[in-house]
Amino acid sequence: MLSLEDAWIKAAVEHRIINIDYFSARTKREHTNRDVEPDFVGTSKDGKNNGLWATFCHLRNQGPRCFLPNTVRRFSVTSNTFNPSPNGRWRELIPIYNTKGLKEKEF
Repeated sequence: MLSLEDAWIKAAVEHRIINIDYFSARTKREHTNRDVEPDFVGTSKDGKNNGLWATFCHLRNQGPRCFLPNTVRRFSVTSNTFNPSPNGRWRELIPIYNTKGLKEKEF
């Protein structure tokens, strides 16, 4: 099984929706289950946030959203796909995807 980060990268490049059980520790302090459209792993362009980026969160019906890896309790990659955002950063993950051989690996 892939790590959360590798699954996020693979799903972002392959445009697959990820289902996560998430604990919002810094804000509402609640557990939620969400379908998200993964986009990027790393620091925001303004350098203020670092984490797992989604261009869209179906639960909150908004995006982009940033999730801290240590607050994702469980994840699974669904068979559902999405159209990537034209402003998304998933293309930046392609070199990592290729270097790690994620195309050949199973979720």
